[in-house]
Amino acid sequence: MKLHALLAVASSHETQANTVRRELGNTFEKKRHLFEKTVVRFTPSAEGAEPVVEEQSELQTTVSKELHWVSGFIAKALDADYQIAEANMAARADIVLENGVTLAVGVPATSLLELQKRVTELLDFAKQVPTLDPAKGFNLDEAAGKDIYQARPTRKNRTKKVPKVFVRYEATPQHPAQTEMVHEDIITGVIEQQEWSGMMTPAQKSGILDRIEMVSRAVRAARAKANEQEVDTKLKIGENLLGFIFG
Repeated sequence: MKLHALLAVASSHETQANTVRRELGNTFEKKRHLFEKTVVRFTPSAEGAEPVVEEQSELQTTVSKELHWVSGFIAKALDADYQIAEANMAARADIVLENGVTLAVGVPATSLLELQKRVTELLDFAKQVPTLDPAKGFNLDEAAGKDIYQARPTRKNRTKKVPKVFVRYEATPQHPAQTEMVHEDIITGVIEQQEWSGMMTPAQKSGILDRIEMVSRAVRAARAKANEQEVDTKLKIGENLLGFIFG
């Protein structure tokens, strides 16, 4: 049997073992009467009267019989775990990228499983990397330091509100002038803004994400290859352990 095939059924063995163990535990705790036989017999005091069975419950099973039954399921789960652990000691594979570059040689299957989780975490982390705003026209500024970008300078006028009387209607011999106070924006100077940033470019972030995806695919492929390892299903441990425990 291949390791991947045993991995597929091992969880089933474990689930089944846990189910029957819980059910039998519940029987031990709440259905003790199944392991007992009771006979209540009444014998009248009158001469010649025959005894009468008034109550009787039959013994359904024994604790030893039930322990033997449940041991079969638990033993399968223990054997599967043991066989998987033994196979994992021999299951190894290289991590090779799609372009043929080998990143690691002979990585154990258990390490590949953990690595697959870590690479997924790394991908989620890399997605949070902040990037430069393309609209600001950033360019590398070597004078400012390594990996520091300078944005395109911006200029804008600074203004202030100046009150001004606006004449709606000129005065006439019959009516006074109609005026209104308004505020006019007057330029008082120029504001120049220069911005630097240590963020990455969108292209750099995209490159990181692409490389993580490449590694992730390579790890998954290596794990699949490692799981082709043959499993010795003749290896048994459960029966001996449970036989000793339950006598």
